[in-house]
Amino acid sequence: MPLDASSTATASRREHGRLVRGAGHERAVAWLRAMRGDAPGSYRFSEDSPPSMMGSVCAALAGEVLGRGLLDEGRQAWIDYIRSFQRDDGWFEDPLLAHQPGSPHSPQYLRSHQTFLATMALDALGATPRRPLHFIDAWRDDDTVYQLIDRLPWEDPWAASNWVEHIGYFLLNNARLRPADVPIPRRRWPAGFRGLMTWLTDRVDPNTGFWGDPPFAEPRRAHFLMASAFHHYLFFYATGTPIPAMEHVIDTTLGLRQPDGLFRPGEPGGGPCDDLDAIDILANMTRLTDHRRGEIEAALRRASLAILAGQRRNGAFVWARESAREAGIAQIAGAVLTSALRGGVREGLRGLRERWRARLGPPMRYAGRSRLRFRKAGGDMYSHWFRPLALALAAVALPPDGRPVRWDFGFRDQISQGWWPGAPDARAERPSISKGERGAVAVTPSADRFAAAELDRAATQPSRTGIGHTL
Repeated sequence: MPLDASSTATASRREHGRLVRGAGHERAVAWLRAMRGDAPGSYRFSEDSPPSMMGSVCAALAGEVLGRGLLDEGRQAWIDYIRSFQRDDGWFEDPLLAHQPGSPHSPQYLRSHQTFLATMALDALGATPRRPLHFIDAWRDDDTVYQLIDRLPWEDPWAASNWVEHIGYFLLNNARLRPADVPIPRRRWPAGFRGLMTWLTDRVDPNTGFWGDPPFAEPRRAHFLMASAFHHYLFFYATGTPIPAMEHVIDTTLGLRQPDGLFRPGEPGGGPCDDLDAIDILANMTRLTDHRRGEIEAALRRASLAILAGQRRNGAFVWARESAREAGIAQIAGAVLTSALRGGVREGLRGLRERWRARLGPPMRYAGRSRLRFRKAGGDMYSHWFRPLALALAAVALPPDGRPVRWDFGFRDQISQGWWPGAPDARAERPSISKGERGAVAVTPSADRFAAAELDRAATQPSRTGIGHTL
C-alpha cells in the first residue's frame, strides 16, 4: 500500500502530514522498500548484506516511525518471517548474529538483544511471538532480579544497562502494561519489576542521576554514563518515579555536544545510539523541568539538522557521515584514470568500484558479523530506525514553529524504545490481526530457570560492548 493510502482513521489524525512531508521522508520510505529481499517478509540490513531477521525487525521499527502505512505492506509475511527465527525456549536468534569465537558480545547478550528487537517489531506489526517466552519465569522474583542486576559489570554501565532495559521491558510487556496505563502505580508493578526499580533507586548516584563507575577519563566517562542512563529513565517515566539530579543530567548531556551538533565525543558524524540517547534524554527532560530549556531546544534543532545532513540522496540514513572522508568526483575520476593507465580497462573498473565504495566510509560489521556488513556512511537498517526516531523525539519536544523537520512520525505503543510519554493513543491505528494469528501473548508456567543462568553467565562473561557501541 502506498504510504499516503493508509486507513481513514490514520488520514484523519495525520491529515497535516501530506502538507509537511519533505522529499527526505519520501526518500527514506523508498530506501526501506528497496531493502526488501526475495523471500516474503525479509529485508536486508544494508545494501552490502543478505536478507536477515535483524534487517527485517529494524525495518519494521523504522516503518513504524516513518509511517504505519508501511507496516501494512506484506504484513503477514513479515510477521511469519520474523516468527520463524524463534527457538523453542522463546529466544529469537538470527544465524547471521549467532555467537562466534572472538565475538565482542556474550551469546546470552546477543540472544536477549535479538529477542528484545523481534518482540518490539512484532508488536509494531500487530502480532506477538508464536511461542511463549519461557525465560521470563526466571525473572518473576524481586530478590532474584535485584541480585542479578547487582552482579552485572557496572564498570561498563552502557553494556550492563541494556540488560536492565531488556528485563524491564519483558516484565511490563508480559503483564500487558502499556502507555495507556502510565503512570503505573506501585501496586500494579509485576513481580521482578519491583526488584528492578528497587535496584535502580538504591544504586543511582543521587548527586549525578547516573549509575556505574566507568574507569575512563572525561568526556568518555560522561558519555558512557549518559548513554547507559537512557536505558533506565524509561522506567522512571513509566512509573512516575522522580529522576534524581535532573539538572546535572541535563548539564552533562549538553556538555557532550560536539562541533557538528551531535553527541559522540571525538568522532565527527556522531553515532545512531549516542545521538538518540542524548536526544531522548533532553527531549524528555523538557516535559519535566525548565532547566536550560532554551539551550536544550537549540541543541535539539542543531542535532536534527546534523542528522538530516547525514541522509544519503537515495534516502538511507547512515551510521555516521564524515564529509572529509567523502571523495569528490574529480578525485574518483583521477584515481580511476591512473588505475586504467597502469593496468588497462579491468583495473580501471576495479579502481572505480573501490573509490566509489570508499566515499561511503570504512566497512563496518554489526556486532562483528561479516554477513551483517555495511559502510559507515552507506546506510544501514539500524540507523534507518534510530536516526528518524531521534528526529521524531526532537520534533515533538520543540515548539511547532521551531521544528526543523515536520515529517509525519509514529511512536511506539509499548513502554520501550520509541515510546514518547504523552503521545496520542496509537492503538486505533495499529494493524489488526485475528486472534488465531496472535501467537503466545502470555508466558506459560515453566520450571525452566534458563534465563537466570543466562544472566548469571553474562555477569561473569560480560559483553565488552553494549548496543550503543555494538561494532
